[in-house]
Amino acid sequence: MIDRDQVLLESTRTHRERVASAVLFGALDARRKAPTNGRKFVGSVVLAAVACVGCLAFSFVVDLLDERRQDQAVASLAAAMAANPLPETDELVSDPETGFLRETRTGRLVDPRTGFEVDEDTGYVRNPEGRLVDPRTGWFVDPASGLLTDPATGVTVDQSTMRVVEEDE
Repeated sequence: MIDRDQVLLESTRTHRERVASAVLFGALDARRKAPTNGRKFVGSVVLAAVACVGCLAFSFVVDLLDERRQDQAVASLAAAMAANPLPETDELVSDPETGFLRETRTGRLVDPRTGFEVDEDTGYVRNPEGRLVDPRTGWFVDPASGLLTDPATGVTVDQSTMRVVEEDE
């Protein structure tokens, strides 16, 4: 049997819920379901988090590779400054004051690595392109600032502090 009191209570409860929903959320045709918006919001938050993590990882890897390149440049400079073989012949004699080779006939200093003439005042050689080169390292020299630039990688190092100089400075 149908319990008329129970039916009346349920219909009254349903009617009150519909009236409360209409007051809070507007007319039925203008409403959107809350779970649809909730899913979109959660999806947007997850997508934003993934994008942030991707950007962070990319920045970390780029910074790590740049730091490794700079460390290799400084180590290369230190190794090049430490190694300077001086092959001597009858015509080229080691000059104990400078560490270069001196031609016995002309008296000029010669870089043992390149064979270019060394300027006795600065200790640098000029390559065929006209750039000054530190004969101990083979790196380019900026005469105004005294900074050394690796010809292979383009990294500039301050030789007094052995630190990489940033390109934007």
